[in-house]
Amino acid sequence: MTPALRGVVLHLRSRSIPATGLVFLAAAAFTWAGYRADDPGVAQVVGLIAAVLGVASVARTLAGPDEELERGTPVRWRLVRTLHLTLLGGVLLGVLATVHAVADRPTHAVPPVGLALAVTALTGLTALSAALFGAQAAWVPPIGWALLMVATGPRPSVFEQVLTWMVQEPRTTASTATALTLAVLGTLAYALRGSRH
Repeated sequence: MTPALRGVVLHLRSRSIPATGLVFLAAAAFTWAGYRADDPGVAQVVGLIAAVLGVASVARTLAGPDEELERGTPVRWRLVRTLHLTLLGGVLLGVLATVHAVADRPTHAVPPVGLALAVTALTGLTALSAALFGAQAAWVPPIGWALLMVATGPRPSVFEQVLTWMVQEPRTTASTATALTLAVLGTLAYALRGSRH
């Protein structure tokens, strides 16, 4: 094994990537179970909750066991953090989108754009939370906000659309802008600062 490959393997292991992959598979199974419901609304809510649970598992990967030691290594951490976040979000989105495609029940599926925005925005919110509060608590804001949105459902006013961006269907300008802002701000904050310690 080359030194570079050994470094990648150590990074993945220290960040609990294998365990996170198992959670992604569990989220996929949960999504699939949602299709057993005859009610399309129930299936879509289950699909969104599966995305939330998958993203929540990303929080534990946003800091290593010894952040100070990592920061002392000659690695371009901003690039590594950006790739880390982007790849995990992309893998989760790919896994969940595959389940929706294989199920082939468009009326029951979370719309593709809605799923992509949910995963990217919640991943960004998790990263932002890690930068502000640390990786240990980074799962709390995305889970709390997402479950509140699922419980309250879509709202008509622009302000309420911002607060309930994940459940707005069809997508509105306010909900889409909120999701994209969370994705960009979270990625930037985490890439520049890493996880708070």
